[in-house]
Amino acid sequence: MYKRYGLKHPEGKLVRSEWTIRLMDLPPEMLSRKRQLLRWVSIALGLITPGDERAGIVDVLDALFHYAYSKEVEPTADDILLYVNMRRKERGEKPVVLEAVRYHLRRLEGVGIIEKTKGRGGTYRFTRALQSSGSDPAAFVDYIFDQLSASRDVIKKAVVSLTSLYR
Repeated sequence: MYKRYGLKHPEGKLVRSEWTIRLMDLPPEMLSRKRQLLRWVSIALGLITPGDERAGIVDVLDALFHYAYSKEVEPTADDILLYVNMRRKERGEKPVVLEAVRYHLRRLEGVGIIEKTKGRGGTYRFTRALQSSGSDPAAFVDYIFDQLSASRDVIKKAVVSLTSLYR
């Protein structure tokens, strides 16, 4: 990106990860609606934007929760594709291709929500390194906010340092 614009300050190299966290209301009636709650979590965590009609990542999250908590297995990308397309068919929507599923899996893996167990053909699961046991399905949320807290501390340090440069 910097080469294209001829900029001399490639700060992009310093970015380790990026999060958008949205402060949202959570109506009680939404707590019993799986698809709406998946969208809510996706919007709150910045995985999709409000009003986004593309729901690929929501479909993949649906599959991951289904396999992790209904079936108690770690699915492959092919398993996720089968589940996503079955659910899309039930809703009268077009099927997706494996590459689209893999794209969303890489996004979820990149932000630390899931991990792949092995190389090619491996299975996916919610990040276990963040959990003392597999029984905490929301441990990745703590991980996200720990990262944000660490980022807050670094930004504070930078602002304090910046203000001292103006004295």
